[in-house]
Amino acid sequence: MSEIVVKNISIGDELLIGQVINTNAAWLGEHLSDAGFQLDSSLTVGDAEKAILDALNACMDADLVLVTGGLGPTADDITKPTVCKFFETELVFCQEAYDNIISLFNRRGFQMSERNRSQAMLPKSCIYIPNTYGTAPCMWLEKNGAVFVFMPGVPFEMKGIFNDELLPRIRKKFHSVPYEKRIVMTTGIGESYLADRIKGWEDALPDFLSLAYLPQYGMVRLRLSGRHENAGLLRATLDNEIKKLTELIPEYIFALQDQPIERVVFDLLINKGMTFASAESCTGGNIAHVFTLIPGSSKAFKGSAVTYATPMKTKVLGVPAKTIGEFGVVSQEVVEGMAKGVRDLMEADFGVATTGVAGPSGGTEELPVGTVWLGLASSTGVISKCFNFGKDRENVINRATIAAYEILREGILANTAS
Repeated sequence: MSEIVVKNISIGDELLIGQVINTNAAWLGEHLSDAGFQLDSSLTVGDAEKAILDALNACMDADLVLVTGGLGPTADDITKPTVCKFFETELVFCQEAYDNIISLFNRRGFQMSERNRSQAMLPKSCIYIPNTYGTAPCMWLEKNGAVFVFMPGVPFEMKGIFNDELLPRIRKKFHSVPYEKRIVMTTGIGESYLADRIKGWEDALPDFLSLAYLPQYGMVRLRLSGRHENAGLLRATLDNEIKKLTELIPEYIFALQDQPIERVVFDLLINKGMTFASAESCTGGNIAHVFTLIPGSSKAFKGSAVTYATPMKTKVLGVPAKTIGEFGVVSQEVVEGMAKGVRDLMEADFGVATTGVAGPSGGTEELPVGTVWLGLASSTGVISKCFNFGKDRENVINRATIAAYEILREGILANTAS
């Protein structure tokens, strides 16, 4: 049995002008895939009758069309009248929808207005699907064999309706094909170099598997995914291919699941009963920030010294002013002194440090914008590395943060190797 064609339409001027980020489409794509359905395409249109009608007509070749947005009580919410035009029907009062609205307002202790009552007016030919999360209705309509489902645009309402009501109905009506994916997190190698390194393996993948490269600051996430009627075969093939991949590039892989590198470092430190502290200049506290977003981070993180001003590297971390004067604040000697200083100050197992030129100004011919020195101090000594992360300030800070966690991860493994 062939896969069905699923399309998505997101309605809202706010999405087109960038006032609101369209997270609904991404969420639907992910959860449809997990359920065994493939989202074929996604289209975003404004709150205009012609735009909505054109989008609905463009999706007539689909088996299932999931539409979000435009179902509120205000004048700019024109989806329902437009739906009536498209399906050649009319709005009629739905007692079940009205009862749901009343119940919702009673639970929340609010007074219902006439505008909210209008939300109980639904296309005559639709199947009403209860929305226990809000007042906007969910509607199921069919035309020429295609199913159109209209959902609220408010994310938590859409997600609740999809999980509680829609997905069971979709699974009952349509055939799904088992889908699985594996994630491999890499750092220390660029996307193009990585592609060259694993080209032979990628070219030999079975035709029901596909590989996606998902680069982000300082890392590349690899997603190997596939669909197959035989779920057991799919699972075994994915596991076997991931094993081959890890043997090809072991030095660049820091996780075999979709998690940030700071979480990997956290787990390592907790498992080994160790701690670290950070001394930050160009990263401005970002190393500490991302780590302390992790619940329980205090068990592994002693603290941070954001010694942004040059004198603070001496006053707080004990880096000799003579060293700074001789080698410059962005140097191997200074970053190693910072790493050792913060380790001693915080009485941590590891001290990681950053100093660099984040830009966009301040660079020289010898030290161009993007130059960052990283240092790591441990019981076995101090090591350091120099990078250039480009000219964009935010990019430099984020890439330096990731690189700092990678040097820390490597240090933990090296210091605890049996």
